[in-house]
Parts: sequence; C-alpha cells; structure tokens
Amino acid sequence: MLEFDTADLCSIQGLLRQGIVGYATDTPTPRGVSTIWLFLANDSILKIYTTMHDTVGWDEVSTLVFRLVEKDKNAPEMLPLPLAWRDITVIEKMLVVDEDFTAEGGLQISNNSGETFTIVCSANIYQIEVAAPFYHGDFLPEYYMCHYIHVPL
Repeated sequence: MLEFDTADLCSIQGLLRQGIVGYATDTPTPRGVSTIWLFLANDSILKIYTTMHDTVGWDEVSTLVFRLVEKDKNAPEMLPLPLAWRDITVIEKMLVVDEDFTAEGGLQISNNSGETFTIVCSANIYQIEVAAPFYHGDFLPEYYMCHYIHVPL
C-alpha cells in the first residue's frame, strides 16, 4: 500500500478533530494548485501537497504528503472558514484500489453541518484538487470520484 507521507505526525485525525479555522493555497497556475495549508484551531498549520510513485511500467500514482509547519512570517495569509469547520465530525482517507496497487490519494473532512471538504491528488502532476463549499476552482482529480474507497481515518 502506498500510504500518506506523514513524517513525524502522530495523528492527522487528532489534529483535524481540533477544528479548521482557515486555509490558504499557493497561487494557482494553469495546471492548478500544488499546496494547501489548513489553519487549525490549536494554532498549528497543516501543509498538504502531493508526491508521485511509480507503479507498473510507465504508470504513476500520487499520494498526499502532510507536514506540520510553524505559524510565522513565512505562513501564507489565511482565508477564514465558517464556524461549522471547527466541529469536524468525519475524517476519511480516500483509497485508489487498482489490481497493481492501492494508494492513499485523498482526504475528505465533514463538519457538523454535513458539508464536505475534499483534497485529492490531481490528474496534473504534483498538483492537488480541492472541492468544498467555500472553494471555487476547477476540480480535476487523478481518478473519477467513484473510483475512490472511503475509509475512516
């Protein structure tokens, strides 16, 4: 299984359960967005981006990378989220299952209002895709959404 790269993080779930107060993305390019930062209620910042893995032949698949970063002058400007995102009710990893591999290719977070915040690897190399009620951008995931299996984190 090709898993999320979490480095020294003990629990992505534990961090996200504290609530999300805001987010930021890098400047979109014609290919999309490469990084999203989630500003958490405990004053930490979770940086999410993607990496590539070779599978069979010339095929590749992406997985998400998670890093806890310092809140300092290098942190991007936060866009605040509605209060509902401080009460996270469901956190799921999204698996891509193929006959040659299984990869953790996405994350879906739900709040107490039933809204979902989806972060998946993009069809564009080293890019991510974001789908959420507060985010307005194109959505071109690496795989069709019906191809992902949701597993509680």
